[in-house]
Amino acid sequence: MSGTQRRVAAAGGLLWRNGERGLVEVVAVWRPVVGNWSLPKGKLDPGEPPLAAACREVEEETGVPVIPQLWLCRASYVLPNPEGDVYKHVDYWSMRTEKPDAVFTADDEIGERRWLTLAEAREALTRPRDQQVLSAFAALPAVTSTVLLTAPAEVEQDWDGPVVARPLSLRGQDQAVRLAALASLYQPDRAFTATGRASVQTVEPIAQAVRCTLTGDSVFDTEAHERNPERSSARVRELAGGGGAVIVCAEPEVVCDTVAILADEDGIDAPDVSTRPGEAWVLSLSGQKLVGIERL
Repeated sequence: MSGTQRRVAAAGGLLWRNGERGLVEVVAVWRPVVGNWSLPKGKLDPGEPPLAAACREVEEETGVPVIPQLWLCRASYVLPNPEGDVYKHVDYWSMRTEKPDAVFTADDEIGERRWLTLAEAREALTRPRDQQVLSAFAALPAVTSTVLLTAPAEVEQDWDGPVVARPLSLRGQDQAVRLAALASLYQPDRAFTATGRASVQTVEPIAQAVRCTLTGDSVFDTEAHERNPERSSARVRELAGGGGAVIVCAEPEVVCDTVAILADEDGIDAPDVSTRPGEAWVLSLSGQKLVGIERL
């Protein structure tokens, strides 16, 4: 890749729905400047997380409000430029929506929005990067639920009270707010936490942002986990059975073990399950089977 002078990061999505013909349909957009159909995508704003950029760009280009599901792939390519080739990569997520018929307004950049079956999309989307995304999506079963599994944010170190009442530090509070900004994109309708104060404080900003009820669940406490290490993973499967999205804050060792157990049971590659304070996992499930895992 010698001669490459500039790198550009972008993000986009494969937005899908169950169409009237009983087939899965995906959104494609017509770009009049280049004269082709493609999946919606765009460049990251400075400091913007790729997932946030993907959701923003898809909604801006299609007019459809989106809910992310799971990361599909990264498409990388070189754009020839007289001033030096540009190396570009685009991260794509699969996305669903509750408003597939939202109003679309054409402009100079996007001239048309169209729902296509997968077969139609393979014909219309001629660029290799779009074909790569379509293939990644088609290879997976339909995602029916998302579980956001997070560890408590950083706690206050100078605390001489009961461990269960240890609060978040100021840095931990900032971590919780940043976590809420990304987690709220999934629009969780349920929230569960270990019984410790730090766990509750970690999830409170998210629950407030999406206006969902927060419930304590001792199965995600360290003590309960030590008695029955597999109970927390079974509980995650139970929650996934309800569909939609749910956020869970568990004690750090519970998070690591739960991710490892689920991945091992369902044959998903997860070589490093270490989890820092305030860090979360996105667990994508089809029914109660784990089909995808990524760090939020």
